[in-house]
Amino acid sequence: MPLLAFVGLLSLSSCLVSKKKFDEQVALTDKMRNERDNCKDKLGEANATIDDLKNQIALLSSEIDKLKNSNASLEDKLKKANKLRDESDALCEKVKQQLEALSNSSASEKDKLMKQLAEKEKELLTKAEELNRLASELNERDKKVRDLETLIAKKDEAVQALKKKMLEALKGFSDAGELTVYEKDGKVYVALSDKLLFATGSYAVEPRGKDALKKIAEVLNKQADIMIMVEGHTDNKPYVTSTSGPINSNWDLSVMRASSVTKLLVGENKVDAKRVTPAGRGEFFPVESNDTPEGRSKNRRIDIVLTPDMKGIFDILNSTN
Repeated sequence: MPLLAFVGLLSLSSCLVSKKKFDEQVALTDKMRNERDNCKDKLGEANATIDDLKNQIALLSSEIDKLKNSNASLEDKLKKANKLRDESDALCEKVKQQLEALSNSSASEKDKLMKQLAEKEKELLTKAEELNRLASELNERDKKVRDLETLIAKKDEAVQALKKKMLEALKGFSDAGELTVYEKDGKVYVALSDKLLFATGSYAVEPRGKDALKKIAEVLNKQADIMIMVEGHTDNKPYVTSTSGPINSNWDLSVMRASSVTKLLVGENKVDAKRVTPAGRGEFFPVESNDTPEGRSKNRRIDIVLTPDMKGIFDILNSTN
């Protein structure tokens, strides 16, 4: 009831309520208002506390999920260790039973059981040593796996970075369809068409082909840890010549073309010769069918195969074996 209405009611009641009673009622009303306001403030604080606790619960739930995932990865590693533990527990139980029997047996039987107990204790110690050895081996192998995963990830990053650099350096040639750059089996391949590099039947590199090789060498000279294989490929049409020169077959032609490209990379463009290996593949590694002119054209190519340094990975694999 509003205060003025309350006062009016008191006046109409012919002053039946004394002034002291009136003051007590006013004071009680003020007290109730203050308590109501305090309750509102405490309710607000409680709601804020609840929201904060909810946020903390959400964070803890996330951490619990992470721990569950981490624990799941350890289960396989502990299977053999758990098996040894179970065997040890069974052995302990058997020893316990023998000890109980020992207290009720004769002296000779006690001696026999004591010998058996010593043997079982020795066996138990051997099992414990095997368990410790296995745990140490598991930890070491786990570390090697983590190191191997890190090196493989770095190698994959290096391959992708090298591919990107090659695509940028050879953009003008790839746009013209004269070469392609792609990644396969952890290696980067730069496939150059024979039309870009050579005249028909020739192994002398044409000027535009030299320009492309110069761009490739500029990238390779900044990547000292990359090994380079230069592969010559032909189609399956027999090589025909009217002279007795160094080329008498497709295989000869592929070898000479690979050699010409290698000499340009090493001689004119200063690529370290220890990193480069030329190889003639002849007609034996086609990328398309030789039954069509288009397929044969794609098969006549030079593949420059770029392989990142794998020494760290091989070292880990050899140490694991």
